[in-house]
Amino acid sequence: MWQLAIYSPNKESKLVELKPGTLTLGRANTNDIIVDDISASRQHAEVVFDSTTNTISILDLNSTNGTFVNDLQITGSYQLNKDDRVNIGQFSMQLQRYPDGRRVASDTHPLTRELLLETMYKNSVHVYESAIKLNNVQNLETALTTTTNLIKQALQINTCEIILSDRLKSMGTIDFIDPLARKAAINGTIEITPTKMFIPIQYIDETLGLICTIQTEETRPFEERDQKLAIAISHQAALAIQRIRHLEKIRREEQVQRLMLRFISPTETEHLLADFYENGELPGLKDQKVTILFSEIANSTLLAQELGTEHFSKILNGFYTVATQTIFMHNGMVKYLGDGVLAMFVEQEGGISPEEKAINTGRELINMLNHTGSLDPKQRIVIGVSINTGNAMVGYVGTKEHAEFNVLGDTVNIAHRMREYASQYKIIVGHTTMISLGNKYRFRNAGVVKLHENEQSIQIYEVLP
Repeated sequence: MWQLAIYSPNKESKLVELKPGTLTLGRANTNDIIVDDISASRQHAEVVFDSTTNTISILDLNSTNGTFVNDLQITGSYQLNKDDRVNIGQFSMQLQRYPDGRRVASDTHPLTRELLLETMYKNSVHVYESAIKLNNVQNLETALTTTTNLIKQALQINTCEIILSDRLKSMGTIDFIDPLARKAAINGTIEITPTKMFIPIQYIDETLGLICTIQTEETRPFEERDQKLAIAISHQAALAIQRIRHLEKIRREEQVQRLMLRFISPTETEHLLADFYENGELPGLKDQKVTILFSEIANSTLLAQELGTEHFSKILNGFYTVATQTIFMHNGMVKYLGDGVLAMFVEQEGGISPEEKAINTGRELINMLNHTGSLDPKQRIVIGVSINTGNAMVGYVGTKEHAEFNVLGDTVNIAHRMREYASQYKIIVGHTTMISLGNKYRFRNAGVVKLHENEQSIQIYEVLP
């Protein structure tokens, strides 16, 4: 039985069974096979099936832009052989022949570069159509849906599924019920039977996924043409998947950079980003020795009531700006807390101690704000600074899409408790901070604080000018 497999951009492929006699091809609606392409003449060519000799020939009817067989332009009549490819513009046909009741035996093919190039060359219409539909896709789910639709349309099948490499790895090879799917996944080979076909989606040497297609016994069996069509589409899918993953990586890196710049000085951000680019993750919570600084606007609730929300928000934004610039100048990390800020300083090789950074930051904040008009020409803003040193859980919490920097523990809670003693431009430090600073600064006993009612009191000190 002879068949013509017909391909045309943006249309489903179809099979035309040849009967003895002549089929006309052209752009006019009166033709047996309508060639919907601007390159086609109204009466372009004829396909003749001679049942006596069991031969198929094509006759060009002096068309304007020519008829091509296997990429060579013909003149007059030309006898076609099995698998010959006819092109009229972007319209394409391939001659196929198999005996009635034929079933393709199971077969395995390596997906080589040579096979891919041959497939791309012989299926240029489908390559072009797939590229057009996949090139502008921006997310993975749409790319997979588009690819399965392209394969269903090209192969005229109802069942097609794509299993991505991540799922292949998580499933494990023993989870594949079908042994051919398992074989294709492990070896990266093409597996084909009359009713099943498994095509790897490969980018260079990496398997990105597996295309699984199924026919029913009532439909025509899979054959070489179907395999090559699926390979051609799978290659465009591989390019699309790789491009989308690259775009997602860039978007993720930009998101992380914006996130870090909210909390960390630009210099420190570069170091953290380098680590993120290497392992793909933000550092999680870990126990670390830190020095914590709290600074807040005194009597902020009363101030907001007196000035109004809009006026006070401008003052608060001004405070955030000044505090962030000062903290970043001393390589600290910052977190906004309503009417104040939390800063964190850690030990760095070759630099001054985190305790000194915190003291210098506090002094600069007070010097900038301890005069009328520092943030608002009509309102004097009062702040205080509390500093404490100790171990805390430090890192990023949340999801990949929504991560937040956080620092947790008693060291933080004590520093927050100490802020009550730091009003009127005072700098109050904990005992550990004072000991670490030695004789570099002068201190005055400022009392004791308790984190919890039944706990031991903690001595605190005021840093003198």
